[in-house]
Amino acid sequence: MESSYKQDSRSDNGIKSTVRDNMFHIPTNYGDNKIVLMIRDPWTIYAYWEIRKEIEDNVKRSIDEKGFVIEKSILRVYDVTDGEEHLENRTSFEFELKNWAESWYVHTGMPGRKWMVDIGILCTNGEFFCLARSNVVITPAYGMSGIFDEEWMCPEDMYYKMFAVAGGYGIGTSSLEMKEILERHLKSWFFSGGISSGMFGSASLFSHKR
Repeated sequence: MESSYKQDSRSDNGIKSTVRDNMFHIPTNYGDNKIVLMIRDPWTIYAYWEIRKEIEDNVKRSIDEKGFVIEKSILRVYDVTDGEEHLENRTSFEFELKNWAESWYVHTGMPGRKWMVDIGILCTNGEFFCLARSNVVITPAYGMSGIFDEEWMCPEDMYYKMFAVAGGYGIGTSSLEMKEILERHLKSWFFSGGISSGMFGSASLFSHKR
């Protein structure tokens, strides 16, 4: 029995060792050469990238052959709301990249705009060599839409109350106050014929105990 137990123990350790050795490890890179742009909120975009070393080395070699001097690696942000032509005249922001940065939050401060980003090398004479160009993103507008649809119309005071509850102002509104506001407006819409009772599964939304 003792021998059998030891054999089982060795087998169990062998299984655990195999599982441990075959565990999936997330790679540090994927061999891509690209930069991806995403939206965080109306004022902020987020860029992450991976640059292949051989591509960067080739660009640096080209810079050296031209007799230029490298100044720094930069992230160049363009406002392309009015088009993607003549990007040299559309630079909005420029950030120096240090310490092997692989991502960056860009606080544009301008909602409702189109953005595109280049990552590359800037030389002392002002020449810029692009290593990768991002996709184009559109930051959402801030505030209520200027397009009105009577079926889904929301009064402005109600919109900003809900915005505050969601943390838009950094402060909240009590659930009781919010309930009273919602009920007041919903009753107004319902009894004025603005919406039909079929939109709700239960009329209990309009009744509560006092």
